[in-house]
Amino acid sequence: MSLPAPGLSAMTPAKTWRFWLVGLILGLWGLQVLWLFWHFGPEAADLARRAAGGSLGNAIRQEEPLYRWATTLQGIIPGSAAYVFLDDYAAGKEIEVRYYLAPRRHILLSPEAPASFLFYALHQEHAGFLLIRESKKPLGPGALAAMHSPAFLPVNLPGPGLIFRVDASRLGWGFYD
Repeated sequence: MSLPAPGLSAMTPAKTWRFWLVGLILGLWGLQVLWLFWHFGPEAADLARRAAGGSLGNAIRQEEPLYRWATTLQGIIPGSAAYVFLDDYAAGKEIEVRYYLAPRRHILLSPEAPASFLFYALHQEHAGFLLIRESKKPLGPGALAAMHSPAFLPVNLPGPGLIFRVDASRLGWGFYD
């Protein structure tokens, strides 16, 4: 029996078993990587094309319905106009809409605001538009009153919210609950 070369040890059954286990795990990992390349290949090619063209950020934003809605609102709401946005503060969507609609004046109110306060804010701020973001919660009394008031004209724009053009001449003074 010959001795192994210096620095090398003979393969014992325990080392052979570990060698095959590591080989099996690496082989399965390699198969998983190949499957991922096959599965996400079309999307990866599209992502690489967008990255090469420099339109990666725009493409991602275009898939967000709130972004498309807000950019469409940019063409509807004049830059000098004010708007009231009914949204729950926790969602954070109000900040995105405010960013896209800058420099327009932005007044944020809770969707649960009473009708008298909503109408007062619209009148005092000379707001020309009312934006109501869709929520899982039911609309408050102010939003419901606005939807049924002749002073609010709905704007037909698909998206994650409702838009109303405010006719200030139909908003009377002295709002009471």
